[in-house]
Amino acid sequence: MNKLFLSFVLLVFLVPVALVSAQSMPANYIDVNFSPITNSTSYNYDWSAGTLTVGTATASLFSTQNVLENSVSDPTPPDPNGYGTFIGTARPVKSPTGGGAVLYEQSVCADGYPTCLSDGSLTYGDMVMYPLRGATLDQLTTLQTDYYVEHGCFGGGSPRFQISVSNTAGTENIFVYLGTSPGFMDCPIPDTWFSTGNFATDGAGLRWDTSQICPGTFYNTYSGAVTCANSLGYEINAIFLITDGGWSGTNAGTATGQTFLFRNIQVNQVTRFPRQ
Repeated sequence: MNKLFLSFVLLVFLVPVALVSAQSMPANYIDVNFSPITNSTSYNYDWSAGTLTVGTATASLFSTQNVLENSVSDPTPPDPNGYGTFIGTARPVKSPTGGGAVLYEQSVCADGYPTCLSDGSLTYGDMVMYPLRGATLDQLTTLQTDYYVEHGCFGGGSPRFQISVSNTAGTENIFVYLGTSPGFMDCPIPDTWFSTGNFATDGAGLRWDTSQICPGTFYNTYSGAVTCANSLGYEINAIFLITDGGWSGTNAGTATGQTFLFRNIQVNQVTRFPRQ
């Protein structure tokens, strides 16, 4: 099986005030540098059987020159048909509202910001899905989820979908933020399910961050992202659903940070969770 290596960088761009309103920096800006926080706990999930087996994926979160970077590598990724990978805190749990298992992700910065970054105690969760491996971005026509806040607020570019794409020059990422543009710092009513609606449409607004592949396009539409990615020959490797903003705002310093649940995670015709 081919080695899968996904590396993604959250780039900081100074965006014109007219686009960002009161926001002085993009949602994923970080003002400290820190050494890699590496997480080698991963499990592969068989969606049909509902079973977990130990995986080989490893994730690292770090910052240099005030740029937040997250890399994931997996020397033996599972079959893209019917499998996914959980890294860090990501795992299936019983839904508090019934109906079967849902996805749990948590990011905690219990030591407070920025201490949890320098001492390596920040936790985070990634779920990796592979249903469109090898497809072009225009072939992604549905991208959405339901979310449920147990604790915390959105922030730090989290939670988000993250689309790993590659061309002959290498691997980059497109970020699709949950919440309200331009800050993506919502504090949804806790203990309530909400739907994002379909992000793979221009009706989703300026939430497609294509700044890694087309510099200067932090606030982009779906069609803008498609034009950018297809013009450069990018193909999809994997799609992530990530929670790693426990260091941001009021989330930092608490024992629960960002604690979110997800269900009806849909990539085109494939829907993950709930599972009976």
